[in-house]
Formats: sequence, C-alpha cells, structure tokens
Amino acid sequence: MKKQNENSTPDTSAISVNGGSVPGAVATGDLSDGVGAATVTNVTGTDSDSEALTHLRSENEQLKTTIRLREAHRQITAELLKAGARSPELLFDAIKGELKFTAGGKLENPKAVIESFAARFPEQFGFDNPASIDAGAGTGGGNTLTREALAKMKPAEIARLDWAEVRRVLAGS
Repeated sequence: MKKQNENSTPDTSAISVNGGSVPGAVATGDLSDGVGAATVTNVTGTDSDSEALTHLRSENEQLKTTIRLREAHRQITAELLKAGARSPELLFDAIKGELKFTAGGKLENPKAVIESFAARFPEQFGFDNPASIDAGAGTGGGNTLTREALAKMKPAEIARLDWAEVRRVLAGS
C-alpha cells in the first residue's frame, strides 16, 4: 500500500488488500513501518466496489470466527483434560455447537458446557488406572495366607513360607 501524504491528493488507483484489489479506494493512515493501520475508503462507489467491500467484510468475520474457535478449542480441551475426559478432541467437536461467545469474543459458558457433557456422557470422563503390563506381578496380590489355609498345610509346606507372613496371620486372626 502507498503511504498517503497529508498535503497531496489521494491516489484513487487500485489498492491491494489481503491479496485482493479494491479499485478506486483511498488508504489513509501511517504505514511507514509496514505494520501500521490504514483506513480504506471507496471513492468511486460502483457496485463491483461494494461487492468487493462486502466480500472483504465477510472474510474478516470468517477470520474472527476462526480465531475465536481456535482460542475456545485451546481453552475447552484444557478444561476437559482437567475434568478427566478420555478424548478431549472428540468431545470438543461435539461441544463446539453449544459454545456461546461474548461480544468481545470470549467464551461465555465453558464450565457449564463441560459439566453438562460430563453429566450426559459420564463414560467419557474419569481417570482410569490402566492395567499393568506385567498384570500386577510382584504387587503382593498373590495367594493370601489364612489361618484355615495354614491348618490344611503339612509342616514341610509351612516351613517354606515367609515366617513374617505366618506370624501376621496367626496374630491377626
């Protein structure tokens, strides 16, 4: 875009905006640093210019919606993980139709939506303790020694047992 000099006549040639062209538009504002803001004004007022402006406004709204959804996705998936969701990406796809945004683009009801989904689909939430690869070997969950089991054993079998475990069983029962 060309920088307008305040003392010169506005240049009404076509101005490139987001890869598209707006013929007969005037850009005003400071763009000297390449990042500044400009205002585009249509001076010719033709129907094709109005269509181009309508198209640009529509594209702008689509981009704003995309940004809002990206931020909502980040926020909701983090909240779903905290709530113990098993598949937060899948749940976000189901939730996004129920999201409401404020005028500023912030989520209005994230916790309410998550609580609603947790109530409706409890099987999708919860922290599972996965089974051990070795199926729990070495966790002490083997045969439990009881007074009755000791009574049925022969002296040679009792001699091979852990004596601390035998004392615990005899003292506890």
